[in-house]
Amino acid sequence: MPSLSAVRRRNQDYLLIETIKQVGISNYSMIARLTGLNAETVRYRVTKHLSRLGLEVKLNVNYGELGFSSAFLSMTAEGTDGSWLDGLHYLVLSGKVVGMEKYYCVSAVPLRLKKKYFEMLDSLTQKEVLGRTEAMELDWIRYPTFRSEFYDFVNGRWKVDWSRVELVQNEMGVTTSYIERDGKVDRFDVQILRSMQEEPTVSIAKIAKKMGMNARTVRYHHLQHVTKRRMVLNNTIRWTLRGQVMQAVFIFRSLDRQEAPSIRKIFNRLPFTWLEGGKDEGGYAAFLDIPMESFHDTIKHVETKLAFTHNKPEVILLDASKTKYFGLETELFDKKWGWSLPGYQPNLSAVVGEGPDDKDAAPP
Repeated sequence: MPSLSAVRRRNQDYLLIETIKQVGISNYSMIARLTGLNAETVRYRVTKHLSRLGLEVKLNVNYGELGFSSAFLSMTAEGTDGSWLDGLHYLVLSGKVVGMEKYYCVSAVPLRLKKKYFEMLDSLTQKEVLGRTEAMELDWIRYPTFRSEFYDFVNGRWKVDWSRVELVQNEMGVTTSYIERDGKVDRFDVQILRSMQEEPTVSIAKIAKKMGMNARTVRYHHLQHVTKRRMVLNNTIRWTLRGQVMQAVFIFRSLDRQEAPSIRKIFNRLPFTWLEGGKDEGGYAAFLDIPMESFHDTIKHVETKLAFTHNKPEVILLDASKTKYFGLETELFDKKWGWSLPGYQPNLSAVVGEGPDDKDAAPP
């Protein structure tokens, strides 16, 4: 039985996680007020203590607001070592299937480059760098929230009560929808977002120093552009013990309108689902990081819930040691012409550059 001090620490960790889910990670003072902890304790727990529990704060960019289009890609690359992936841009993640030269990726591509991007994938197929390539364009992506109630904060491991998994009523997590329009973003915004992706708790002063800019200018762009235009979707908590995880992808190719909501709820409520996306009609995919000790219970739960559905998923196991996560590629954003695609010369008359906002050397 845990000691009173262990129980107190567990309750504080639970409250901290739930507060971060609600208000984000950018304001330690606000988190301190809401949790009753002092600001330095909050800072320590976020930057040091959570990692010891196998947890990490992640920042999710709102690609829809940036004017990007997302897709779920499946690609075969027989006879290669996977190095071709290093030259494939605009990826959110890439994963390799266990025992196969097959890859599953999520892309996020600026709208005006989407046609050329898929033409580039076709050219790789024609050159036999890639084998068969399939793309499921996504209408939405969601990052389900961390299920604190099923995490053992004393021992740093999952402890799922499967009888309670389905108790939540609504689908959890903030959703980004993809709208066919260009986003208004400048090079300062892109650099700020990339810094925040790399270090969600980074200060404006540190970002400014890294950019070699006045902190007041960076603060202006962060507030007026990144924050007010909702370029950040949310902060999420991720379980990061990669050596103890089975990564699985569940893919449905042709869901109808009646069945889709119930299928989404099954995976949205699972404690191990960290990313899901799909089309308003048709496809749906869910990415799970499953603890090895919970793998069989998870599969049993899913199979039980899907027993009475007509559609059955394609289930893919990924090699967790080879899964890669990508941030915004700042080097692909040109000060004058905006986003670029290496090897493709844009139609400059159709390009939206930085716009007047980027010309501000400092806020008024």
